[in-house]
Amino acid sequence: MAIGFIWGGWVTGESARIMRTTAETSGRMSVLVPLCVAQFTAADGALAKFKAASAYSKEGVVSEFVKNVASTSMDYSFAKACATGIETELANAATKS
Repeated sequence: MAIGFIWGGWVTGESARIMRTTAETSGRMSVLVPLCVAQFTAADGALAKFKAASAYSKEGVVSEFVKNVASTSMDYSFAKACATGIETELANAATKS
């Protein structure tokens, strides 16, 4: 039995539940973050306020302008992922200029 857990890749029920939840959240975020970024950049004054915000308050700025995306409410992890997506898009736009 120990060999199965150590070398066989067996996991407990709790570990399997955690892995499933993580995969589900990751998959959902990969779809919702681009929608959030598009919704945020379309809002008036959002980018200026985002650029002026400190690194610790950017999630709050995102939550202020985007309340929900595709029936998904904005929570901290979603706001953080969206803020990261916005920063990536701003960096890509800066390199193209």
